[in-house]
Amino acid sequence: MSGSVRDGVSTHHTRVESGDAAAAKIVEAVRQIVESPPDLPALQRLHDLLADIDALPVADPLGTLLAGASRARVREVGRWLAEHGTRRNAVAAGLVLIGLTGDERDRELLLLLGSIEDLTLYAVVALERTQSDRDMAVFEMARRVRAWGRIHSVERLEGTTDPEIKAWLLREGFRNGVMDEYLAYIAATTGGLADALTAAVVDDELLDGAGGILAALSDTDGPVEDITDYRDGPVAIDRYLALVRDRPTLGRAVAVLSLGDKGRDVATGLAWIEVVRRALDAPDLDTFMDALWPAQQLGLKLRDRVGGWLRSHPFEQHLWFYADVEDLAELAEQLLPLPDLATGPQAELGIGPGFEADHALDVVMSREGGQTWPLVRTALANRLTRNRYNALKALRAWPRDSLPADAVAAVRAAAAAEPDDKLRVELEELLRIE
Repeated sequence: MSGSVRDGVSTHHTRVESGDAAAAKIVEAVRQIVESPPDLPALQRLHDLLADIDALPVADPLGTLLAGASRARVREVGRWLAEHGTRRNAVAAGLVLIGLTGDERDRELLLLLGSIEDLTLYAVVALERTQSDRDMAVFEMARRVRAWGRIHSVERLEGTTDPEIKAWLLREGFRNGVMDEYLAYIAATTGGLADALTAAVVDDELLDGAGGILAALSDTDGPVEDITDYRDGPVAIDRYLALVRDRPTLGRAVAVLSLGDKGRDVATGLAWIEVVRRALDAPDLDTFMDALWPAQQLGLKLRDRVGGWLRSHPFEQHLWFYADVEDLAELAEQLLPLPDLATGPQAELGIGPGFEADHALDVVMSREGGQTWPLVRTALANRLTRNRYNALKALRAWPRDSLPADAVAAVRAAAAAEPDDKLRVELEELLRIE
């Protein structure tokens, strides 16, 4: 897990543990440096100390503990760490120190390093604290990043009154590579979505942004504010639907169908259905996949089309979600390289490239109709822990009197080779079931 993902999850979904003890060690080292003549070996020792300390829990305590220290010297230490650091936590700590003691001169360095998603959180906080044009500095950072960095930055623009930033939030600023739901509420409220939709001319970018925001807000199972928290939600939806009714596109079909019965009334118009149907017939896979969800919602036939694309793109996970349940197992057994996927268990999560076929098997095994013995046997010996759990779940549900002849031997071999202690115990328990 990258540092940006870990910090994002920690700041949004868990409690950041106290870093007071570690911060005290850091402050002691920093004070020794700033109260003595410049000393490169001391800076290098500080860097090595910081390299092994998670920057997030110590960021807040450092401000309190460093009170009274020479701001100019602490800034110099922060700049040195930021400019010369070779480890993520050390550079992040340098950005924290710049945020505590820096000024306008640090803007370009903060923007440069903050463009790296792993460092954005620390850089954008430092920008907030050191730049006189706070909102515009954060805005510049927000436009440079796309994932958790975008989320951390836009959250710090909540409540801005700058018209340029508000317009950007509605058109693009809420979009991010993690989940648009994190920023949709801020965009709608700070950007003034409901009022923007009353303008004499609503451009296509605003219309598409509005659809994305309202669709994200309509996910009421998410971890953040949703349409039930948005006071102007009903008004904004009505205005949006009135504006798009005669302006169908595939992207708008996705948004409109996310808006419940009102949206469905619009999307079932003949012009909207035709837009989705044309996308299903598009020659490129990306357009076809974008059309799958709205097509399914509209009841359009997908079976032959999905099967055809799977034959040329058998590792595309999204297609397996839409394969007809009656064809699922047969297609998987034909198209997935089952012998190559039964390579033996590993403690592998499957993050990054090279696992496309393994993840396709995961999708198949997770769906009804995807638990035939050839697929279960393959998953049982797959390198992804998740797939082996899929196989275990399928075998638990399998009637004892209809187990394949080689099932017991396969489970016994899997248990003997299993590197995951919990899964190994569960496989052994499965063998003891009469």
